[in-house]
Amino acid sequence: MKIHEVKIYQEFDAPAEVVWEAFSDHANLGKIMGTKMERIVESPEAGNPNGVGSVRLIHAGPTSFEETVVKAEKPGCIEYKITRGTPLKHHYGKMAFKNLPGGRSSLDYTITIGSNIPFLGGLVKNMLQKGIGGGVAKYARSLKK
Repeated sequence: MKIHEVKIYQEFDAPAEVVWEAFSDHANLGKIMGTKMERIVESPEAGNPNGVGSVRLIHAGPTSFEETVVKAEKPGCIEYKITRGTPLKHHYGKMAFKNLPGGRSSLDYTITIGSNIPFLGGLVKNMLQKGIGGGVAKYARSLKK
C-alpha cells in the first residue's frame, strides 16, 4: 500500500487560539471545508465536546464516513483518523497551529492516506489538496484585518 501525503500551510491574521477554536468545532470545520459535518459522539472530556474521543460524521457527495479525534491540545494541535465508512486503509490528519509575531498564526496541516485499491489514494490526495486547501485559504481571507 502506497502512502500519499497532503500538505497545506496557511497563515492567518488571528492568534492560534482563535483559529484552533474554529478548526476544533466539528460543525464549523465543515463550513470551512465546504461540506456537511456533524458531531455524532461527544468527547468524554469535561467542557470540550469536540475533544479527544469525539466522532464527526462527514458527508462527501453520495457517501459519508466517520473521523475520530485522537489528540486535541489547545491551541497547538488536533489529530484525527478515519474510523468508519471508507475504502481507505489509512487516513490520519494532523493540524499544527503556531502563533506568529503581530497577533498572527499559522497552520501546518498534514494528511496521510493509503488504500489497497489501485489509484484511489492518489485520487483522494488530489481531491483533498484542492478542496481542503481552498477552504482553508478562504477562511484565512475572511480573517484579513
